[in-house]
Amino acid sequence: MRNIFPAFILLIVACSCIKEYNLQPDSIKSRLVVDGTITDKNGPYLIRLTKSRNNMHIEQVSWQGDTVYNYRFPYDGTVGVQDAEVFITDRNTSFTDTLVKCPTGIWYHQEASANYPGWSRFEIADTSIIMGFYKTTKLKGIPGHTYALTIKWQDQEYHAESYMPPVPALDSVQFKLVQGDIGKDNHNIPLIYFKEPQNERNYYLFKTQAVYGWPYSILSDEYLNSYVNGLDVCKGVTPDYWLTNYPYDHTDSYFIEMHSITNEGYEYYKALIQQFKTDGGGYSPSPASPPTNLDNGALGFFRASAVNRVDFKKDENHQWIW
Repeated sequence: MRNIFPAFILLIVACSCIKEYNLQPDSIKSRLVVDGTITDKNGPYLIRLTKSRNNMHIEQVSWQGDTVYNYRFPYDGTVGVQDAEVFITDRNTSFTDTLVKCPTGIWYHQEASANYPGWSRFEIADTSIIMGFYKTTKLKGIPGHTYALTIKWQDQEYHAESYMPPVPALDSVQFKLVQGDIGKDNHNIPLIYFKEPQNERNYYLFKTQAVYGWPYSILSDEYLNSYVNGLDVCKGVTPDYWLTNYPYDHTDSYFIEMHSITNEGYEYYKALIQQFKTDGGGYSPSPASPPTNLDNGALGFFRASAVNRVDFKKDENHQWIW
């Protein structure tokens, strides 16, 4: 009997060998990623096109001849698509707008040189070369209209459509001051009030002035009363659960945007929020790409939203006004 236990241990060890398997992520073909929104506010509206990545390496981009730059913060590591044709058509009027490459302002980056071991700062005026932004030239979004996106890139065509639902008017916005614990800042909870249309299903996206947290939250009207009496618009989920987008007591300006979205848009953002919650444990769902309204294997989402925006500033008495 004394020899049975050691033999049993040896049997377990022999049967517990791990076989290496190479997933070969570098062999996965890059896919087009689309991020674009048009609204009923004045344009231009931006459509961003990037390439999906199969690794965590920050890619190098050649610019101005043979010079190679490593782009770091605020560059997010993606590579913009620079050679696409992009069109948006208003299905109700048949008007088509041809988008143009868009400089998005001056960004600061770091330049690495074989002849200079340090880092030097420089400015790029046309960030479309790395960021992949395209902008409209004449289009104006109208609630109740449907918009079609067409992208031509590398002998392929990609399409998406989005309806722009109306958005309720905001009656008022109030702030509830919450005292922070010892050593922590005070912050204000924004509460909004509006009449919610009944006998129809509506979906909303709220965007706030975020510094660290994810600036979006989504809401279905399934359980809303006919009058929404003080809704905290920061009840969405952020990748870092301890962060909020509440304006601190020392903040001087703040904004709230209420966007109308379709059921497709709601499910897309809901899937993104679920990704934030996924911790990789045995009881968590496997990561998956969020649902998209794009065809031909493209990733991302194209949406059309009517928007109500409220901007706030503090007066001389440190009270919020809008």
